[in-house]
Amino acid sequence: MITVKTLITGDVGAGKTEFIRTVSDIDPVLIREKVTGGSTRLEPETAAAMDFGRVSLDDDLVLHLYGTTGLIRFDFIYDILSTGILGCVVLVDSTRLQTCPPTRRTVDFIEVVSDSPYVVVANKQDAEDAFSAEDIRYVLSVADDVPVLPCVARNKEQVKEVLYTLFDRTLVSAN
Repeated sequence: MITVKTLITGDVGAGKTEFIRTVSDIDPVLIREKVTGGSTRLEPETAAAMDFGRVSLDDDLVLHLYGTTGLIRFDFIYDILSTGILGCVVLVDSTRLQTCPPTRRTVDFIEVVSDSPYVVVANKQDAEDAFSAEDIRYVLSVADDVPVLPCVARNKEQVKEVLYTLFDRTLVSAN
């Protein structure tokens, strides 16, 4: 059996915890902190250090899912969590384009520092005011070879499809 580390990241309210909670085979470990300031409109609590989940994609492949916090003051956690990752899932709240600049900063980190394969997820596609995956690609200036996938983080099949796409991408980059 192969066990690999996968980073789930994005801005506050992008759906990282829900993504992990939806697909995890175990009760996820959620290290939470009460949100203060302007972000409380999005969610009353956020990840203080990380969220952790585990999912078996098949009999031979297990992913450990490490969800980052979206709060800037915990950016140092990226360095710790990104060590040894297979790849990264970058979530974007597709109803809030104002989250794209901080998300672009995260994409830059992944491309430059970790040099890991990644996919971008346009989350909350079930919302009436959601921008399309192609809109998210354009706003984030994501290269054409990077998958930008529409998703609803509460939909287990869609979340698994994202993880399969990331795994396929890591196989391509390994060759």
